[in-house]
Amino acid sequence: MKENDNEIKALIEKYKRIENIVDERLSKILSDNLSLGHVMHRIKTIDSIKGKLVRKPDLYSSPYDIYDILGFRIICYFINDVDLAAKLISENFIVDWNKSKDKRKLIDAKSFGYVALHYVCALPEEYGELSNLWFEIQIKTILQHSWAEIEHDLGYKTEFEVPRNIRRSFSKAASLLETADDIFAEIRQKLDEYSIAVKENIDSQNLDELFIDKITLTEFTAHNKAYRNLLNEIAAITNAHILEQSPESQLQLIEFLGMRSLGDIVRLIDEQHDLVIELAKKLLQDSEIDELSSNSAYHFLFRAKLINSDYSAEKIREFFMLTTKNQSSIESNVKKIIEAREQHVK
Repeated sequence: MKENDNEIKALIEKYKRIENIVDERLSKILSDNLSLGHVMHRIKTIDSIKGKLVRKPDLYSSPYDIYDILGFRIICYFINDVDLAAKLISENFIVDWNKSKDKRKLIDAKSFGYVALHYVCALPEEYGELSNLWFEIQIKTILQHSWAEIEHDLGYKTEFEVPRNIRRSFSKAASLLETADDIFAEIRQKLDEYSIAVKENIDSQNLDELFIDKITLTEFTAHNKAYRNLLNEIAAITNAHILEQSPESQLQLIEFLGMRSLGDIVRLIDEQHDLVIELAKKLLQDSEIDELSSNSAYHFLFRAKLINSDYSAEKIREFFMLTTKNQSSIESNVKKIIEAREQHVK
C-alpha cells in the first residue's frame, strides 16, 4: 500500500507540471475565439485516487489508468460556444475519442440530464513525456454548470433515492435552464444579424428607421460620413489624433435631448455645424491637445443644441447632472450655456 501511495504521489507531481501548461493553453485559444465565463481546474487527492481504484478494480488496475486525475471545466456563456470550444480543443490537444463522451447525446428524449461534453485529452507530442498523461476537459454553459451544482447539492445528498415528485421538480427546473440557454443563443444570433444590417445601412437615406441604441450609435460613431466629417473638422483645429472610444455613455444624453433615430443626429449635425465648429475653436484653438475622443463631436453638438434651444436653466442643469456629480462643474456649465445663448440669435 505504501508503494501505491508513492506511485500516486509521483503521478500527482507530474500532473502538477502540466496543470499550468494546459491552463495557459486553454485560456489563450478560448479567450481569443469565444465568450468565455471562466476555466476551472483541480487535481484529485491521493485518497480520491485510491478510492477510485478500490471501487472500480475492473476498470483501473493502476493509477495511470485513471484519466481524470487532472480535470478542467470550461464554462461558456452561450450554448453554441460549447461546440466551438470543443472544436478548438480538438485542434490544439490530442483527444481520445474512445474515452470522450458527448453526454448531450445520452439523455433520454423525455428528460433533462447532466448536459455536457467530456473530452479525454493529452498535450501535443511536442511536450515529450508529459504528452503521455491523460486529463479530462468538461465543457458546458454557465446555466448547465449551475444546474449540475444545484442538482448535486440537493438531489444526491444521501444514498437514498430522491422521491419521484421531487425528482420531477428538478427536471422541470432544469428544463427551464435548457430553454433559457436556447433563448440566449437566439438573442445573440439576432443581435449579430441586427449589427450586420446596421453596418450595411449606416450611410443610407433611411436613418430615420434606425433607432438609437448601443449597436446603432456605435456603428454610427465609427462609420457615418456626416459624423466622421464633423469629428475630423474638430480634430483638425489642433491636428489632434482621434482616439476611438465607445459612445455608450452618450445614450442617456441623446435620450434627454429627445433624439430617437440616427436621422435626428444627422439633422442636428446639419443644423448646428457652424456653432459646433465655433465652440470647438474657442475651446481648442490655443490648447496643446493632441488627442481627442471619438465622442468629442457629441460634446460640442449637445452644447450647441442647448444653446439654440429654449431649455430652462433647471433643465440645462438636469442635463449636466447626467455627465458629472461635481456641483461646481454643473453650475459652471449651466452658466456657460446661458451666456452663450445670449450671444447667439436662434
